[in-house]
Amino acid sequence: MEQKVKQSIPVLKQKFFSLIQENHYSEQYQNYLRFRFAALESYMVQNGCHDYSPEIGQQFISDFNKNRDVKKTTRQGLAVFISKVNDALNGYGFIARHSKNARVAPDGFCKALDDYASYCRLKGNRESTIETKIRNCSRFCQLLSQSGCASPDCMEDSMVAKACLKVSNKDAWRFVREFLLFLYEAAYTGKDHSYLVPKAPKKSALPSVYSPEEIRRIEESIDTSTASGKRNRCILLLASRLAMRAGDIVKLAFDEVDFKNGRISFTQEKTGEYQSLPLIPEIKDALEDYIKNSRPDSVEDKIFLSLYAPYRPLTTSVTRRITAAYMRKSGVEPGERRHGSHIFRSSAATSMVNDGVSYEVVRHVLGHNDPNVIQHYAALDINNLRQCALPAPEPTGFLKELLEGRASI
Repeated sequence: MEQKVKQSIPVLKQKFFSLIQENHYSEQYQNYLRFRFAALESYMVQNGCHDYSPEIGQQFISDFNKNRDVKKTTRQGLAVFISKVNDALNGYGFIARHSKNARVAPDGFCKALDDYASYCRLKGNRESTIETKIRNCSRFCQLLSQSGCASPDCMEDSMVAKACLKVSNKDAWRFVREFLLFLYEAAYTGKDHSYLVPKAPKKSALPSVYSPEEIRRIEESIDTSTASGKRNRCILLLASRLAMRAGDIVKLAFDEVDFKNGRISFTQEKTGEYQSLPLIPEIKDALEDYIKNSRPDSVEDKIFLSLYAPYRPLTTSVTRRITAAYMRKSGVEPGERRHGSHIFRSSAATSMVNDGVSYEVVRHVLGHNDPNVIQHYAALDINNLRQCALPAPEPTGFLKELLEGRASI
């Protein structure tokens, strides 16, 4: 793809913010980007620059970091901002939500990834899903480039196979498979290479469960004297006490929590179904402590925000990292079990079932429409299963003689 090297700042500014709005960034984050763009404009005026280029963006970052004693998070935020500006400069219709760990795709794959993102939108994928797909496929394109594949039209089976072997997250294979099939159907490649992508081994249908004692140890490892601890305790309590999904927790808004009447009411992100749960005192106290004493001063309607400016709503990946961090701190060993934030939901459901709570009540708490979904939680308490097991009877008669070799069939 031919890239635009330079562009006047007024034209780039208009294009940049049009794309930001199209990609549904929050108004608060848009204000942050306006602040950053104004600083970039001022820098260019001071240095006599009329047209923006990636080289100017890099020099802007270098001078900013050199002349100021800035925090690491501020440096990272500035780098992310310049990455977005470069996306707009290069004419990408999809401005990715770059993170400090994001990997930029090779130039030869950018147009294909842009079209793939548009294709995913037409399919009805959520923006968070598209972001995950683009991130994983961008990493795969980097692996392809390391094998000598600079663009889709020069892709070969051996390159795809070699890149697949280097994919560390095997769950990403399904995204890669869909992307490769798209490249073929959109005529980016002359051959369908998707068949080369391995299929990740099927995981157990049973959810991973942790004992009430393990959950208690994880919760007790949280230092609630810190701002992050107050926030994170609220998140884990919502998951462990009310079995809320991570996606619903990070999107929880102020108007969905009725402190006066003690209810949490929201529309589930996964199912689209309305859910209303009791705001138990333990969670109410934790939320009030976080909101009054630790939550950043922000007009954002979502309750849980990042710790540093620009204060943005959290993502589900943050809840996974939070869970993993406190598991390590508490000394709880996952073994072969999963260790993401969903463990609190499955553990809460299993505890309710094994405590004799009716399936209908558990189904309501979890927000499931299908009553049969609840039944597999009943199989997860190993101790209870062992207590139910009956000893095998001693063999007698012909069976005993057969086992002892004194009879034959």
